[in-house]
Amino acid sequence: MPVKDYRTDLLVRLSNPDYAALYLKTALDETLKDGNREAFVLALRNVVEARQVTQESSADAPGKPLQRVLAEGENPTLETFVAVLSAVGLTIDFKPA
Repeated sequence: MPVKDYRTDLLVRLSNPDYAALYLKTALDETLKDGNREAFVLALRNVVEARQVTQESSADAPGKPLQRVLAEGENPTLETFVAVLSAVGLTIDFKPA
């Protein structure tokens, strides 16, 4: 049976905006439960990378500035989060729990 490369498959799935939104929502929900902010930042990095892979030649694709903002060791702010979401074509949606 052929084996898929997990990372490549993840990036392909994350290129779908609906999947990326669900992925980030799930990552945020888990972060709110366990406090692991690094896991959420990794999820953001994955979404940005997926967007870059699918839009490499596009002028409006997020680029190096977003990679720097999400660099390991950095502490992203709410403004960073909103900028990343905007760059990958997502928004925040609040609903009653």
